[in-house]
Amino acid sequence: MRSLRLNQKLAFKYSCQVQNPAFFMEMRLGKTLVTIRWSQYRRLWKNLIIGPYSVYKGWMDELSLEDEERWGVVPLFGSRDERLNTLDQTYDNHKWFFLNKEGHMVVPEIADYLWDSVIVDESTCIKSHDSKITDFMCSNFRDVKHRCILTGTPAPESELDYFSQLKFLDPQIFNEKNFWEFKRNNFGTIGFDTLISPRGSKYLSNRLAKYCFFQTRADVNLGGEKIYEKRYVKMSSEMRTMYKKIAKDFVIEIDGKVIDATVYAHTKYLWLRRLCGGFVDGKMIYGDKVTELVYLLRTELKGQPIVIWCRFTDEIEYLSDYLTQLGFTVGMVYGKIAPKNRPAIQEAFQRGSFEIFLLQPGCFKYGVNLSCASTMIYYSTPESGETRQQSEDRTIDVSLSTGCLIIDLIVEDSLEEDILLSLRKKESNQSMMRRIVQRIQKEQYGE
Repeated sequence: MRSLRLNQKLAFKYSCQVQNPAFFMEMRLGKTLVTIRWSQYRRLWKNLIIGPYSVYKGWMDELSLEDEERWGVVPLFGSRDERLNTLDQTYDNHKWFFLNKEGHMVVPEIADYLWDSVIVDESTCIKSHDSKITDFMCSNFRDVKHRCILTGTPAPESELDYFSQLKFLDPQIFNEKNFWEFKRNNFGTIGFDTLISPRGSKYLSNRLAKYCFFQTRADVNLGGEKIYEKRYVKMSSEMRTMYKKIAKDFVIEIDGKVIDATVYAHTKYLWLRRLCGGFVDGKMIYGDKVTELVYLLRTELKGQPIVIWCRFTDEIEYLSDYLTQLGFTVGMVYGKIAPKNRPAIQEAFQRGSFEIFLLQPGCFKYGVNLSCASTMIYYSTPESGETRQQSEDRTIDVSLSTGCLIIDLIVEDSLEEDILLSLRKKESNQSMMRRIVQRIQKEQYGE
């Protein structure tokens, strides 16, 4: 058997002491292997893993290295009939089953089978108390003796995100019967912000310390330091005029002609975000950010494998065509690429088959190893703190002491500055909760 690293040994020791473990461990710290060892230690025979399709290959690799394939590993993909037939044919003599997180809608009968464990990978998919997947998971697997959650986001966007995840583990973890009671008892509102109260902070910290395991790369002195850099792009006078027009009047105007209008603030926000990337009405109009990107690729980052994150489909498709014309070798994964085809593209990048990897954060933020690259560029950043953190960690290699360079291309004096500042503040606020929990755990367990 492979030797566990020290940080994995600490996680495994914790898992042996609880019935339903929660691994809040940053990416690349080996939580998948620890979970497999936990299952082996508990002698669990029927294991159902539920998670994003993108983590499937990582699980298959780890199970293969642990020689678990000899007990049978079953992916439950395809149509409803295909999944049900696969279950009927393999359930009695196989040990591991993998279902994509949306799969419960196709085969809700999955809850009727007897499972020794249900493992939810990237458990932030059940953080929303009113989502269909949360309701299904919390309602249908309460009789399963062992439940486990994993996430690479130790510090969520809000402390409220812990409630549903821990309720899935054990309904008795919190005294409150439902989300609204939990929110009312432990949170208050200042302006438009919902903030945890002093009482709630103490209460939640003690619950998390008792039932969860938290670990970051910094905690265990592993590689993967992140080095942040900003590159600012100035708006041209024409772009500034259009930006102000959209912001003030909710209209897109070109050459004095209104080509679109809205009354919705969200639509205006998306127009402004696309404009910062240079796009108006689906067309590239202002290329200043692209010019800065190409400059970086041809000078400071020349010859390096680079990951470029783009928020919008138009950006990825345009950059793919444009960079290819300039002589770069380019691969891309975004919404239009079928999930089953994505792992092969990722593996090609890891092998060095192309230099530039264009990615949409929502499609490739979970369970993907891009560690052949030590530099990533955000042409446009996602708004979600969780998605941003997950995507940042894709290139981290904990076996190396070198850091990862993360470059944000930002249009000066635009909402992009506000988005990045907001993301940074959220990370800092939630890290405080993690430190409190870890201090309590050290006092209790002496670790």
